[in-house]
Amino acid sequence: MEMKFKGILLDLDNTLYPYQITHQQAISTVTAAVSGKFSIDEDTIEKAFKEARQEIHTALSETAASHNRLLYFQRMFEHLKINPMKYAMHAYNIYWDTFLEKMKPYDNAYDFLELVKDRKICILSDLTAHIQYRKIEKLGLSGYAGYLVTSEEAGKEKPHPWIFRLALEKMGFTVNEVCMIGDSFSKDIAGAANLGIYSFWMNTEGEKEKLNEITAEIRTFKELITYFHE
Repeated sequence: MEMKFKGILLDLDNTLYPYQITHQQAISTVTAAVSGKFSIDEDTIEKAFKEARQEIHTALSETAASHNRLLYFQRMFEHLKINPMKYAMHAYNIYWDTFLEKMKPYDNAYDFLELVKDRKICILSDLTAHIQYRKIEKLGLSGYAGYLVTSEEAGKEKPHPWIFRLALEKMGFTVNEVCMIGDSFSKDIAGAANLGIYSFWMNTEGEKEKLNEITAEIRTFKELITYFHE
């Protein structure tokens, strides 16, 4: 079954690579470093990080800044009664350096990208542009994707139509000429469906959702390739 989309809207985090395991490796490296320096139990540090993240998410809901790890670490150190001016940026750098080192694409991800490299590809992400550019460089995606739209640029997060429409405007396509590939049903898939964009739900966790007629559920890139194979 071949699909002749001219363009592809492609989510990055947890779609091209497994986010959660990569995040856990990065945060564990940070907690170990902080624990070693301040003799604080690692569980206490990780709890402070989770509380900080939730507070920032709540305060800055539906904005790109709500994903900023520097804000998380600043608040984490505030909870731990440690001066964030001295240590927040250091923790931030440890986190992302570890994250980028450990980040590995899903099997067959590059096989898929090679297959569709003659089509326009736009990375569509809720995170801030700076770190997404670092991920794009690390994964070598600039040879495949020619466009990036982040919620930082769009001013709205998925599933808001603005972020999708900005991508379409950059690519010069209509909703019928592109598809969306993403792992989040509530953001990637719902956002695409609201505009009538065909989508592929990368459901690696086997979640249960009611699919509409313009959504295909897939578990792997090998499966996705069958929809695009010449």
